Amino acid sequence: MCGSCVVGSHLAAGPTGSVAGVGGGGIDAGNGSVLNGLRTYIYDLGGFLDGSVTRGDADFAMLVWDFGAAYDTMRLYTHQDHYSGGPITTDFVAQDVMEYSVWGSNDNMTFVLLSDVTSYAIAGEGPGLPTYTFSGTEPDVVYRGGSSEFGIVNAYTRDYTFGTAYRYYGVRTSSISLAALDADPEIDAILAHEGRIPPGEIPEPTTLVLLAAPLGWMLLRRSRG
Repeated sequence: MCGSCVVGSHLAAGPTGSVAGVGGGGIDAGNGSVLNGLRTYIYDLGGFLDGSVTRGDADFAMLVWDFGAAYDTMRLYTHQDHYSGGPITTDFVAQDVMEYSVWGSNDNMTFVLLSDVTSYAIAGEGPGLPTYTFSGTEPDVVYRGGSSEFGIVNAYTRDYTFGTAYRYYGVRTSSISLAALDADPEIDAILAHEGRIPPGEIPEPTTLVLLAAPLGWMLLRRSRG
């Protein structure tokens, strides 16, 4: 785990907290505030065509974390329930491991879209190794094989560094998962840091990582949109 990072507090459902939005679904604030291998999620069938959403909008749906101060780097620990490691050979799994868009806010009212996954090539890096096209900020690195804490449960954990610091980070479905009607992003926890996370504080590589990428922990060569 990143020892110099701050773990965000996942906000309970409510007018200033997380919102299930279109499609309904559960929000469990007991999870998401600690890196423990558990998960919180929403089922999100809303849209986000204009790149920002405000509380009260019909299409507002967001899992929201409060960091207490503004940070420009965040680590998204995903919780995978349809990926058990190894090559990705189906469209369903290819989109499922990237069912997350990232949003930022400093007033916990209006959230701007920071990063979205808009398309993928299922064998872009070779058989079983998809590549992805991002709108907005691409991840600095994606850990295909998972984290040192919970292994494959946290597969496709990723780090982002944004041009602006935000106190609140929100997560909802990505474009590719919205189109697949598999819009239930599951999160273990979110960490934040000012500036890129130091190289010594990345998740340790796993055997799956080393098999997946010739550069070891540097897992995913990204496709630019």
